[in-house]
Amino acid sequence: GGAAARFMPWSPLGAAFAARYGVRRFTFAGYLRLCVARAAGRAAELALPPLLGAPDLDLVSLRCTELRRVALPALSAADDARLPGLVARWRRLEHLELEHRPASFPATAARVGAGCPGFSSLKMAGAIRDVDAAAMAASLPRLKRLCLDGCYLPRHELLAVIHGCLELESLSAKHCVGFDEGDEEVAREAAMIGRLEVGGSRLVDKFDQRDVDGLDDDTSSYVDVM
Repeated sequence: GGAAARFMPWSPLGAAFAARYGVRRFTFAGYLRLCVARAAGRAAELALPPLLGAPDLDLVSLRCTELRRVALPALSAADDARLPGLVARWRRLEHLELEHRPASFPATAARVGAGCPGFSSLKMAGAIRDVDAAAMAASLPRLKRLCLDGCYLPRHELLAVIHGCLELESLSAKHCVGFDEGDEEVAREAAMIGRLEVGGSRLVDKFDQRDVDGLDDDTSSYVDVM
């Protein structure tokens, strides 16, 4: 993607960095180390691109403990499993953005809910499972802003979030698959939310049947197609 391309050795940023600091070859890891060192532990906001290595995540988790806003790309299975322990170090965290819903989300939500008293905003993409909705309701009941645009979000899971996160001021679930934008029960149950956006959401995806012939009925396979 475009974010990853910015950090390639041949990118304008890479060339400028190499020239400025006299390094033979630009690498994202080296660039990140410099940024973290210059921040001296005071960084408050960080958005990480794809191509992230495990040492990069460790560096950020250990050296940037004052982070308030963090955006993470899709993680490898190994880094996904470590995510709960990593976010636990960001005790000032207020907003977390996850490019793809991690398998470890329930444990991650539990650590955030227990250790980050100021946490109030979550943005996440991917397939929202029943355990993920339950985790939001149980571990993040004080959420103020939630964005699940473009998710596979079954109606039951959406209602579970609405019923559990009673302090929501803004809920965006646009262009989702799993519930209809005109669902009357969803509108009624979410009436207390100041800003509700569900435009473009539909109960089922509008695939041409020829596109899905041969696919099995496993939900994970369906979500991978998305």
